[in-house]
Amino acid sequence: MDECTIEPKQAVHHSDLVALIASIYKPKTYVELGLHHGETWNKTTPFCEKSYGVDIVDNKVEGNVFIGTTDEFFEDFNQEIDMAFIDADHSFKSCLKDFLNCHKRMARDGVILLHDTDPISDDYISPGRCGDCYKIIPIIESDFANDLNIITMPVQEAGLSIVTRKRSTRASLRNL
Repeated sequence: MDECTIEPKQAVHHSDLVALIASIYKPKTYVELGLHHGETWNKTTPFCEKSYGVDIVDNKVEGNVFIGTTDEFFEDFNQEIDMAFIDADHSFKSCLKDFLNCHKRMARDGVILLHDTDPISDDYISPGRCGDCYKIIPIIESDFANDLNIITMPVQEAGLSIVTRKRSTRASLRNL
């Protein structure tokens, strides 16, 4: 058997993967929950028609940014979401609420991305790192098994999960 000829490179950063997915989906409406310093936001929003960012801290990220909690943001936000990136409060309880809010507004061919869902070690499940939001994966896999596809990728030390609706490919949508 031939050996792989691809040279190992530096690990892919989650922000690059989110931006790549946005470049493919070209979302009309993108929502990013948890901006930090705007690395993912700045790489992703050029591919989006409308973008909405949410953070509890004003980190001076430019664009359409709501300063407050994700719960406060969703009180008045009722648009359909083509793509969402969830990376706010890293607790299971908050991540689940954020996921449910995005899922409720998710476009038929939309995608939801969740960061910190595959921590590399127990050291990363502290509240200051990935927290316990990784516990959402079995919930999505069981409670949404009839509606959603999910894949979790071991991106860097925290992981990234990609959620789409079943039967949301271009071919299956043509047959509806």
